[in-house]
Amino acid sequence: MLTTIADLLTLSRVIAAGVLIWLGTLGPTTLPYAVLVTVLAWTTDQWDGWIARRAPNPTRLANFDFPIDATFYVGILVYLILAKFLPPLPVLAFVLLSLAAWLVFRRKAVAIVSLRIVDLTCGALLLIHAPWLAGLAVAWLAGLALIYRRRLRERIPRWFKELGELACGR
Repeated sequence: MLTTIADLLTLSRVIAAGVLIWLGTLGPTTLPYAVLVTVLAWTTDQWDGWIARRAPNPTRLANFDFPIDATFYVGILVYLILAKFLPPLPVLAFVLLSLAAWLVFRRKAVAIVSLRIVDLTCGALLLIHAPWLAGLAVAWLAGLALIYRRRLRERIPRWFKELGELACGR
């Protein structure tokens, strides 16, 4: 039962990516709805991980969690293009560079750098276009950081270590 719930929560991010793309076709006035969809989708990411860690068996989608998250990021980028927050050519160049970096290094830490760039871009766009939403997003992130502080203390140094090893050629 727990694995099914976790898998459904994981799949919901694919649906959320589709919703974001649809919202993008409606223009920039949909930004508050896009933020809501994004926050809900990332909340499902937290929930599915929490539930999956407590399930007696691995979920069917355990090996697809990161690709599904990447699919959701594609939905975010397509939204930003369609809603005219970002021009398509630089976004396409960024995606191609990110894919090339992944193909060269084959390390999750490299992919995470690209995802954090998207996160920071979204934050900057929120500050410019909807500061009140940026404030709510920061509050949500602070809440997550508080809840997951132990995991963050473990994972962030590991991420920087892996990036450092890559920079040193290991």
